[in-house]
Amino acid sequence: MKVSFLGAGAIGSMFAALLRKHAPELDVLVVVRGAHGEAVAERGEIEIVGPWGEERVPIAWSYDPQDVVGSDIVFVTVKSQATKPALEQAGEALGDALVVSIQNGINDHQYDGFVPVDRLVMGMTTTNMAVLAPGRVSMQLDGCTLFGPAIGSSSTAGAQQVVDLLRRIDVPGLDFDAQTNILGVRYNKLIINALGYASCLSASNFITEALCYRPWREGVGLLIVQECKRVLAAAGIEIEKIPGRSDLSRIENLMLALKMPILGKMVQMAIKGKFERSPIVFSLYQDLQRGKPTEVEHINGQIVRLASSVGTQAPVNAEIVAMTHELEERPGDTFFSRQDVIDRITKLTAT
Repeated sequence: MKVSFLGAGAIGSMFAALLRKHAPELDVLVVVRGAHGEAVAERGEIEIVGPWGEERVPIAWSYDPQDVVGSDIVFVTVKSQATKPALEQAGEALGDALVVSIQNGINDHQYDGFVPVDRLVMGMTTTNMAVLAPGRVSMQLDGCTLFGPAIGSSSTAGAQQVVDLLRRIDVPGLDFDAQTNILGVRYNKLIINALGYASCLSASNFITEALCYRPWREGVGLLIVQECKRVLAAAGIEIEKIPGRSDLSRIENLMLALKMPILGKMVQMAIKGKFERSPIVFSLYQDLQRGKPTEVEHINGQIVRLASSVGTQAPVNAEIVAMTHELEERPGDTFFSRQDVIDRITKLTAT
């Protein structure tokens, strides 16, 4: 069986390397790009860091998307804005492969004309992977990865095939499963990303400097959650619970617990040490650092577009999109202050 990863960055490289390690009988290919890809190509391996320690996994690589030809399963792990160009470059090489998206945002429509809906599987992962240096990928946070049908399909047969494949990876804390309401799961994760992306505007640690900081939590975080939930309700989209800790309801409960005088201090003490040592790294933060275009239009921007489609507005998310684009125009590694972010968001709701 040939399994290819088209656009193997942090997520694609980690899953590909783990699959190659735990199922060596598979033919695993990573289609790479950029400095990370050059390092993988030069070494012929991916260095992965996680609870297993550090390990170098030899792997087949290519710069050419057409080399996915003959694949039984193709995972698409490019940034959301690069989906269509990647599919165009792969073209007919996709053949009859099952195509699996593990990407941020709700981008099913980008596959129209490239992949029949019955061969398209949409995925969502709560894991957090980061490219620490070219060729070196770290699992910052374990969790579940769920798969289900694309919009317009109701069959989970393809999703179950993907789950059966990835369950060959034997790493405690990494779970794979199929989910009928994958759209509700993806919006659950999208709201969490919308929160995280707001923390990136000031280069703030999402847990210790954003959620644990009352002015940010109340002036930014809770407003994002409330607005996203209001828009989804207006659109008739039911948020589906995500197993484990990376679930919107758990984050909401955390923010409520942090409000309580005694309990809040205890919770802060319990989580600060862990997330100061191993912060959650969002791709938007890394893109801003490197002066690259971000996925904000596919996260916070998706809420803005969904709101417009049902005759309402999402001003908080729209402001986060605008502020992100401002940073994209600045030199790399330049951010707003945390107070700047709080002030601009709270002004939107001041009456």
